[in-house]
Amino acid sequence: MNKHVLVRGVVVFLMAVIALLATSCDPQAKWTTKDVTVDIDVFTVSAGYVECSFRPSDDAYYFIACEPARPGFDPLDPKNQKQFMTLALDSAEVEYIAWRHYLLKEGEFTIAPFASHCLQYGAIDHFFTSLEPNTAYWIYAFVVDPEKGEPVGKLFLKSVTTTQHSIVDVHYEYRVQGLWDYIYPLNPDGKINNHFPYLASIVDSLTLAEDLDHISPEEYFDDYFLTISKVDPASNIRYGVQVVKNDGMNSYVEFEEGHTYYTAIVSYDGFIGNNVIYKFTWTGEDFAATFTDEDSIVSDGEDD
Repeated sequence: MNKHVLVRGVVVFLMAVIALLATSCDPQAKWTTKDVTVDIDVFTVSAGYVECSFRPSDDAYYFIACEPARPGFDPLDPKNQKQFMTLALDSAEVEYIAWRHYLLKEGEFTIAPFASHCLQYGAIDHFFTSLEPNTAYWIYAFVVDPEKGEPVGKLFLKSVTTTQHSIVDVHYEYRVQGLWDYIYPLNPDGKINNHFPYLASIVDSLTLAEDLDHISPEEYFDDYFLTISKVDPASNIRYGVQVVKNDGMNSYVEFEEGHTYYTAIVSYDGFIGNNVIYKFTWTGEDFAATFTDEDSIVSDGEDD
């Protein structure tokens, strides 16, 4: 992988998967499993993510998930429910153990119990991300006995199909301050969108000229983003405000005085779109610049 790749990280992938399961549950909270129902409401269905809410009828621990629908299988069939819920908890247990081992390697010996790490408690709003466009999914929940680690009662499920194209309007602000750069994904009202997925990368113009035989920034980024979207998008996807120090560490680019750089940001709401490329010449640690979509050097794929 080119040393100038901005986004990186096996740890990012692991934590992104585990984030689906992580909660702030109090393992000592009061709870019941008797006749508890969980209402699921879906607010936003886009190409790459779904926004929804879960509202239990009483104080209870419960599990939530989103997974591709399986043709020919009905998880709501009474014959299938118990097995479906048990296997879902098994999958959560695998992720939980992976998380514990990760913390152990990092020297962290205080481990949250399964219930507080993998189960929900109380009403929540949730985003399921990194989904595929035009794909059917099951969003579901069920009550869990936190002491036994077993499903209780019925399965509650909603079927959704992601859209072919993004329905979310997000634009970007990019700022460079000395060695640091900042990406702000913004809604039309200017508020930060913490749930819209995007990709970003930066390259030195000398790399394009010397190492890549004078290919254009558009060609470079088109090839790069297409490659990672096919190979490993999950470990590169970003959410919310991102801040990077461009000092050559951790596979990030190293800003050098007098060098010209290109930074590209693309939406990845299930597919690549909304491409912007910013060009600037870095003049030292007092360099400062702010860019919006209007400052992109590409418009419909062509240089301005």
